Amino acid sequence: MTAGGGGRLVCVLALAACVASAACSTGTVQTAAAAGAAGGAEDAAATPRAQAAGRAALDPEVAATVDTVLTSAEHPALSAGAIPDVAADLKPLYDAEPDRLLWFDGTRPLPAVDQTLAAVAAAADHGLEPADYDAPALAEQWRAIKAGTVAGPDRALFDLGVSVAAARLLHAVHNGRVDPATMHWGYTIERKPVDAAALLREAREGKGLAALMDRLQPPFPHYARARSTLAAYRALAAQGEPPAVPDLGKAPGIKPGATWAGVPQLAARLRAFGDLAAADAGASPSGYAGPLVDAVKRFQDRHGLENDGVIGAGTIRALNVSLAERVRQIELAMERMRWLPALADRPNVFVNVPLFRMWATDPTTGEEPLRMNVVVGQSLNHKTPLFVEQMEYVIFRPYWNPPRGITVKEIIPHQRRDASYFDREQLEIVASGADSAPALPPTPENLSAVVSGKLSVRQKPGPKNSLGLAKFIFPNSENVYMHGTPAQQLFSRARRDFSHGCVRLEEPARFAEWVLRDYPEWTRDRIETAMQGDRPTRVNVKQPLTVVLFYDTVHVNSEGVVFFVDDIYGHDRALDTALASGYPYPAKG
Repeated sequence: MTAGGGGRLVCVLALAACVASAACSTGTVQTAAAAGAAGGAEDAAATPRAQAAGRAALDPEVAATVDTVLTSAEHPALSAGAIPDVAADLKPLYDAEPDRLLWFDGTRPLPAVDQTLAAVAAAADHGLEPADYDAPALAEQWRAIKAGTVAGPDRALFDLGVSVAAARLLHAVHNGRVDPATMHWGYTIERKPVDAAALLREAREGKGLAALMDRLQPPFPHYARARSTLAAYRALAAQGEPPAVPDLGKAPGIKPGATWAGVPQLAARLRAFGDLAAADAGASPSGYAGPLVDAVKRFQDRHGLENDGVIGAGTIRALNVSLAERVRQIELAMERMRWLPALADRPNVFVNVPLFRMWATDPTTGEEPLRMNVVVGQSLNHKTPLFVEQMEYVIFRPYWNPPRGITVKEIIPHQRRDASYFDREQLEIVASGADSAPALPPTPENLSAVVSGKLSVRQKPGPKNSLGLAKFIFPNSENVYMHGTPAQQLFSRARRDFSHGCVRLEEPARFAEWVLRDYPEWTRDRIETAMQGDRPTRVNVKQPLTVVLFYDTVHVNSEGVVFFVDDIYGHDRALDTALASGYPYPAKG
């Protein structure tokens, strides 16, 4: 039997033999021996009961091996043999078995072994790595067992190996592998419970590990769509990588109507990606025109590029990302989706930061009744944080109370250089955060009091207000929220990381209409009137609305359109590095 960590395997086998002969008497061996002796003492009573129930008699070597592995939380035949992550799940499960095996009745394997090993081998269907769960080694051991060449301790190690792999898969599909708290995002989501023992019993009884994994996978429609997309891109990759599109050389770009030697490679990759129909290769082998231009525009739109049909360096770079890299992007996106908590079965709001896109979801239909572009935090110093919070209220025609960092580092220096800055930007100094607080003049003394924290600055409501005419509050430690903006021109850009961290909405009135859709009195006309009123108006949301700010560089919308975007904050790189280490994956200490 092949085993990772062969030296540890020899130790376990020697220990099992020692226990069986009752020759050991101290330390860890004594504990295992006592368990073995107890099993032997019960042969006259326990074994008849087991046999009466149709179960095989207890093999002392099997029992000793199981006890040693679960007590030490070390499995010598696994690539990641330290198993404290699942040992607590497995111990009561194995203790309850008369023969101390889950997947065998004595020496006879149960029918569920084949389908369980098939599910482990197919872990890639969920974006997981089968080798992490010892799929090749377990398959080899299974062949040896079926050939009848395996002793009791080896059978026990195989049985435990199947259980470890299955338990890890169940946890991974439900919660992900890496603890998001280790990724320095401010993500502190409590792990969702998994009754691995009960699920393993179901798998053994024929329910199927694959079906149980499907049951535990995230219920969000975009996870199911990502999983289907993963299968499609794996199939594409298996067909072979299309030829790369050549560099532009000295040309600044290829415009529609131009002749270009790279057209055949361009057409081949666009056909592979689904942007170009097989029959639409262009008017001539080297002519960039017609359907090919339309296909490039579709590709640009799906990859966060200016969809002008001009082939520049950025478009070529995105075109030449390999299919294997796209597969990995999807796998990383699926891992992050598994981090999300269980959400109420009612509409939610999602903001995908690198996609610069917000949408509302209807969990009953899987549809996205509202979508719009957003502006998010700058990639260098003002990244938008990632979290799940509850929207509690909306304020129409709000004041803006700038964060202290912006006030001290940006606003006050501006005023000191330009005495007209406060008047021009509708800023005022106040002694409290109350809307009714009277404005104080921007004297040097008051500016210094702002810097020292005794006074504060706010921006008056109106068209020039940095929050636009509405803000949507979901209280959080980062003081981040959604709001409008007077800088509407930013929404016409493909890349939209311009804010100090908050999420700017392209159409705040339309979003407010959706948020307040269950409030008949808040019609679109009344919303518009409140946004143009002479004072702030607060509207509490009767049933808090879940807002999810998350980060995926892949998104598949409800029409099946696949978007790939740049890793603007480097979160893909960080997660890929964390996953490369294998089990045990990073977890918060």
